[in-house]
Amino acid sequence: MENQSDVVDVRGLACPQPVIRTRQALEASQQERLTVVADDEIARDNIMKLARSLSCGVEAEQRGAEFYINITKPEDFGATLEPLESQLFLAASNSLGRGSEELGQLLMKNFFYALSEQGGLGKVIIFMNSGVTLACAGSPALDYLLELEQDGAEIFVCGTCLDYFKIKDQLSVGQVTNLYTILEYLQKVPKVIYL
Repeated sequence: MENQSDVVDVRGLACPQPVIRTRQALEASQQERLTVVADDEIARDNIMKLARSLSCGVEAEQRGAEFYINITKPEDFGATLEPLESQLFLAASNSLGRGSEELGQLLMKNFFYALSEQGGLGKVIIFMNSGVTLACAGSPALDYLLELEQDGAEIFVCGTCLDYFKIKDQLSVGQVTNLYTILEYLQKVPKVIYL
């Protein structure tokens, strides 16, 4: 039925969960339309950006303190969800961005959470410098990295860096590698994302 719509409630969820839940619902729903209920302007804006990036029609209306985001899938919606080409993520720090170290570490943890929600296929993740601590016991991102690896991601950790920080015995995910292998991956993977 063209005018039927599934409803997803993302009120009260912290970033990036509203976007992740919306994408999961879009992929799972057999309906042409999806309505997302949010209570935050940033969530509304991010959901609308997601919908546009998937070639969906999108409009939002505010009702009191809540936003109702109506998303209409294109006829060829499945074609927009083809697997991504190989992507390489290079984490040379245990913190994302500059400024507050505490905020940067929270952002890095949330980044790997969001990445794990996309699945691991086609992903190569390389850790260097202080980034190697993310692959070790006690890392706040460890559960997400283990999930990514289980879902097919290739995870490599710089052995020189592990030795420098004296934490090689704490490595909990991925495999130890060297700069030569890292360089090979940087040259052969078409899309490199530096964290």
